[in-house]
Amino acid sequence: MNKLKITNLDNSQSFEVLFNPTEYTFEDASKWEDQKGNRRRPELQYTGGDRKRLSMELFYDTYEQKEDVRLYTGKLSKLLAVTTDDGNVGTRPPKLELSWGIANKDLGFPFKCVLESLKQQFTLFDSNGTPVRAKVSVAFKEFELPKEEQQKEPRRGSYPEQTYTVREGETLSSIAAGLWKDPLKWRLLAEANKIRNPRILKAGQSLLVPAIE
Repeated sequence: MNKLKITNLDNSQSFEVLFNPTEYTFEDASKWEDQKGNRRRPELQYTGGDRKRLSMELFYDTYEQKEDVRLYTGKLSKLLAVTTDDGNVGTRPPKLELSWGIANKDLGFPFKCVLESLKQQFTLFDSNGTPVRAKVSVAFKEFELPKEEQQKEPRRGSYPEQTYTVREGETLSSIAAGLWKDPLKWRLLAEANKIRNPRILKAGQSLLVPAIE
C-alpha cells in the first residue's frame, strides 16, 4: 500500500507517514470584492481563486517498537522551522510536495504547499514517561496558484476605473491614500475630474477614479 509522502522541495529530502490518514479535507474558495461607487448596492467583481488548503489528522504509534514517537512527529515539526540544513537561520519554512497514490493534480495530488499549522497530541506513554502514541493535526496551504488563476489575479498596482462619492472632510490626498495607498497620487484625481483647487471638495460629490495599470 502506498503511503502519504512528504517531500521538502528545498533539499529534496522526503519521508512517509507511519499510517495513512483515514480522511482529509480540501478547502477552496474564490475571491470577490465590492466595487466602490455611488451605487446603493455595489457590484461584485471576481478577482481570482484563493489558495487551496489541505487538512488531515495523522496517527503515530511506536508502542511495540519501544521508540519515542517524537522521533517521527518531529519530522513534521521541522517543516515549520525557518532554518537551513546546516542550522543557519533561513528566510522561510520549506516548500513541500505531498504525494499519495496515482499522480493527478485535478484530484489533489501531488500537492505543492507549505505547512501552515501543526498540533500534536500525545496519548500514550511508557513507564519512563516517553510518549509512544500521538495524534497530529496538520494543515497545508497551496504554495502556487494555478496558472489560469494567476492570470485572473489583478497585478499589484493595477486598479480598474471606478467612481467615488466624497465624504465629509475628505481631500484628494486622503482619497488617493485610501484608494491606492499613495496620497501623492491626488493629482491623478484632480486631472481626471478637472479640479483646480484640490482642497475644495463637497460631501456627496461624485469623482471619476481613473484606472491605474
